[in-house]
Amino acid sequence: MAARELIEGAMDIPLSATGFKKKSATWHRDYADVVLIVNLQKSQYSTKFYVNFGIYVKSLGGGGEIKEHLCHVRFRLPAIVSAHNEEVEAVFDLENESLSAHERREAITALIGDVALPVLTELASRERLVEAINSGRLANAMIHRQLREL
Repeated sequence: MAARELIEGAMDIPLSATGFKKKSATWHRDYADVVLIVNLQKSQYSTKFYVNFGIYVKSLGGGGEIKEHLCHVRFRLPAIVSAHNEEVEAVFDLENESLSAHERREAITALIGDVALPVLTELASRERLVEAINSGRLANAMIHRQLREL
């Protein structure tokens, strides 16, 4: 199994189970106020992969297809799972051969399903998102100016 397919497959298990729809290497879940996005990105310079998250606030912008880079809030997996940064680094770096394919798949599924998704889904409304921004819980995220001004 190719590396990208292994990682996408491992991520798809918890994401699909919680209502995310997959298109290419991006998953979307539509809520009343926001669209949550999870995107898998391959490094141009190494065998590493990155998990990007985006939150698009519907009331702040356009329509059409929503891409992660157009979201009002953007961050990578380490920004919300700081206690697991070493594990994130290990499982998404394919040069790290200390993990078997099965171990890598299980670890990715657990990180996404048990650690990242609870944080992401907690932000699935405009009110909770603004509260998280104002409290500093998203200090490591890129936040669009329009949203900061709410």
